[in-house]
Amino acid sequence: MRRVIGFALALLGVLGLFSCGDEAENPMLMAPGSYGDVAIVVSDPALSASLPAFKESFNEEFTFVIAREPLFQIDEYPPEKWELCKTYKNILFVWRVGDGGPVEKYLRGLLDDDAEARLNTAAGVVHTVVDPFANFQFAVIVAGTDRNGLLSFLRRQAPALRASFEEQSAARIRRRYRQEGLATELMSDLWIQCRFFLEIPAEFKLNQMTPDGYPAVELMQTGPSRGLTVGWSQSSDPELLLTHPGLLLELRKEMGLKMHQEVVVPEFLVWKTDVIGELPAVRLEGAWDGRNFEGGGPFWCWFVADPEGQRVFCLDALCYAPGRDKLDYFRRMRAILQTFSLTRPQP
Repeated sequence: MRRVIGFALALLGVLGLFSCGDEAENPMLMAPGSYGDVAIVVSDPALSASLPAFKESFNEEFTFVIAREPLFQIDEYPPEKWELCKTYKNILFVWRVGDGGPVEKYLRGLLDDDAEARLNTAAGVVHTVVDPFANFQFAVIVAGTDRNGLLSFLRRQAPALRASFEEQSAARIRRRYRQEGLATELMSDLWIQCRFFLEIPAEFKLNQMTPDGYPAVELMQTGPSRGLTVGWSQSSDPELLLTHPGLLLELRKEMGLKMHQEVVVPEFLVWKTDVIGELPAVRLEGAWDGRNFEGGGPFWCWFVADPEGQRVFCLDALCYAPGRDKLDYFRRMRAILQTFSLTRPQP
């Protein structure tokens, strides 16, 4: 009992640090729309002609079974319409310093002395601003004094900008979940009984926990149906097991049958390397079909080694949303799974 109480107090201390200051945020001032929506604002109309080449490097496409979706939905605004960006969760300002337009007038008010100094000495500058117009917003300013130099710098920065917007989106998703409330009692139970930590939003409900002794936990949210499953398998060398995709696939197949009555569709498998919960991971994207009902959909899962516990974890996210775009659901589920940890929370 003391261990349970001690964990609960530690967990509350950690969550208190996470939520500090969030209670004061006014939800009415939250930027609407998806975390995949991006407004690009140019300070000089002449910059617009070169944006397609940048967007090709900046954006990315994902395939969900057979449907393709872009990572970002991008809208572009000229200087005279720049204020339309204020309702987006993600904003990218492309600023030719010295053009004297309305965008420059606004942006100069956002810069500190250090950023101002860098404008005059660097070929290009990247400056970030959190919540410029509303809560849960993220803006990036890419600035330069020479038009051609700025456009070249912008294209080189495309991969880093893509990663920055995605990382900040995940951080804002978690920030919002913490504000709305987490299932702290369930989180405590999972640590004590299963020895893993995961921040679980209150809107996800426990659907199954080690059914018939099978080592896995399933969390569900409806409207549409989304599932997060954490399963594990014993291994004398879990890090070595991560180098064998065939064995990892068998682990995912078994978990799908035991927990969801589903089969993995072999034609759609894509393997990648990734990081989840600050741990190196092997990522598998694919598709599933239900055995007991007519339906299916995409899944993403991550395999993580637990050397101390001699386990390999499979962290699985799946979605059943016929006719709907899927990427934003997976963006949110991945943000949750990024809180996965094998370390006991400390206050």
